[in-house]
Amino acid sequence: MAQVQSRSVVKRAAGVIVLVLGAALIGYGVHYLAINGTCSSTGYSSTGPVPKCSGGEGLYITATFFLGPLVLLIGWAMAQINSVTWPVTCVCLGTGLITIDLTGTAAAGAKSFGLLAGIVFFALAIYSLITTGRKRIWGNPAGKAAPGRFVPPASYSTGSGFAASSAPQDSYPPPQFPVQDSYSPPPDPVAGISDPLDKIAKLAQLRDSGALTEAEFEQQKAKLLAQM
Repeated sequence: MAQVQSRSVVKRAAGVIVLVLGAALIGYGVHYLAINGTCSSTGYSSTGPVPKCSGGEGLYITATFFLGPLVLLIGWAMAQINSVTWPVTCVCLGTGLITIDLTGTAAAGAKSFGLLAGIVFFALAIYSLITTGRKRIWGNPAGKAAPGRFVPPASYSTGSGFAASSAPQDSYPPPQFPVQDSYSPPPDPVAGISDPLDKIAKLAQLRDSGALTEAEFEQQKAKLLAQM
């Protein structure tokens, strides 16, 4: 068992080394591509004179877009440490871009671009490390229930004498609500008055006070007139 764990640690360490090598190749290629980005093998282009290329453009392109990413993926597959890949890549890219300022033959525009882009990549690497550290240190506490689901504590006991945690959470009966068996109509506002005309007068008073609407008054009035 100890031998298997030792092999796993060695494999991961080798993977990290290969991963850093791939990221360094990408940073190396980006460094020289940024310097010679507007160069020409003759020193001229369709827009006029441009810096003359120093040679090796094929190597820079291969290191940036093919060899470097391939070695980086191989190292990631060996190490299987996702939190390392992005910060290492950003650091290598930032180093390759910031060091353009140390090159005497680079144009002023290339130096300014390299300095600005390098700072951005270093900031991304720092942000990635801080985010990963916060997730590992202040991650989801053990035993924390998922939001929106109630989990009764183990010490909770129901009135029947057994612990509530021993029963499945979905087996609790749904809440019961009282059901009204029959509908009771509202009392007649003119009940107890025998004369239809008196009832109509009483209904008119209720209408004027707002207790009855005009439609309700006319409906009750028609019924009383039909009884006369």
